[in-house]
Amino acid sequence: MTAAGALLGCLLLRLAFKANSLNGEMGPAGEAPPQTLTDARSNLKRSADWIRQTAVAITATGALFGCVSWWVSLTVSDAKDEARMRVESDYASALADLAVANERAGKLEVEVAGLRKQAARAEDLMKVAEAQSEEAKKETALVRKSTAKALADMEAANERATQAEIALMKVKERRAISDQQRTRLHQALKPIQKGPVKIIAVLGDEEAGKFAKEISDILKGAGWIDIHVSRGLFSGGIDGVEIRIRDREKVPVSALQMARAFDSVGFDPSLVLDPSVADGAMEIIIGMEADSG
Repeated sequence: MTAAGALLGCLLLRLAFKANSLNGEMGPAGEAPPQTLTDARSNLKRSADWIRQTAVAITATGALFGCVSWWVSLTVSDAKDEARMRVESDYASALADLAVANERAGKLEVEVAGLRKQAARAEDLMKVAEAQSEEAKKETALVRKSTAKALADMEAANERATQAEIALMKVKERRAISDQQRTRLHQALKPIQKGPVKIIAVLGDEEAGKFAKEISDILKGAGWIDIHVSRGLFSGGIDGVEIRIRDREKVPVSALQMARAFDSVGFDPSLVLDPSVADGAMEIIIGMEADSG
């Protein structure tokens, strides 16, 4: 652009010089009329001045454009260098970031591989745990079943123990004649006519034998002499005290009186007909305690 401005200025200056030379050449000839020649010269001078001024302006403009162009070229060159350096810096930074990213990706791959191994191991452990859980469930079911059976057995044992305790308490509380009962029974039996008496205790019941012995002692204290104490077997169960007689029509008075005497102390005897009893006699049967059955 600077060269073009300078070239254009040179051309205009040449035109200006050419116009001046034409003006000089037309002066000495004198062929044209004075007024016309003056006008022509004036026009040529004005044209030459205008061309010269234009050439100067164009030359100055070209020089200015040259300076601007040079400054722009320098600025653009600096900008290019700066841009190139920035690009190179960014590229180097990008390469560094890429290297870091690649390194991190490598580490992540290693970690992922480790996590996969851990996941596989955890899955294996879960399978083992599930298998163990199934075994544990089976064992738990067996334990529950065994526990239920043990509880049932324990409950049955407790029931048996309770029954045994009740039976023991009954044994401890079996029939016994208190001193008050003994005195009252002695007084009630003493007026009764004394005759032969058989006292038979149920075989196999120790308590019945002891009670029969106590009755025998009381009768002896009341004046009875002919007393026979023995053991016997009876068909069917016998509870409490029975006074057996042979015939309903011939009930011995002593049997009725003895029944009332026993009843007065709470023994509550039963009158029972038995053809095996001797005529006019009576038998006192001591069975199992009424509450023990």
